[in-house]
Amino acid sequence: MPSKTFISTIAFGLAVAVPVSPVLADETVDGMERTGETVSCLRLSMVRDSDPLDDRTIVFEVRGGGKYVNDLNSRCNGLKREGRYSHRTPQNQICSGHIISVTDSFGNFLGSCALGSFEALSMSQ
Repeated sequence: MPSKTFISTIAFGLAVAVPVSPVLADETVDGMERTGETVSCLRLSMVRDSDPLDDRTIVFEVRGGGKYVNDLNSRCNGLKREGRYSHRTPQNQICSGHIISVTDSFGNFLGSCALGSFEALSMSQ
């Protein structure tokens, strides 16, 4: 079965301005609260968008308006600045432990890192 590539790009300055430090478990993320409920994979067909908040945190928006935060297992150099990464999988899923690779706009490899689990977010009260 051929590999699929998932590439996320933030265009035209739509990135959310947040601190560069990793988001802690008791903080809000992208205006939403962490629920503590995690899943290990998201189906790519359900992912509408992904926004790197810093070099350690990505928020995934899924169809229906839900959001998940992924705290990467390590810092992924250039992720926030470049706002793009690639991911190869033989499945139709993006999962905890999968490796993402960051490249700049010229295609130069900047680094790679592993995804953590996907934690559901809910509206802040």
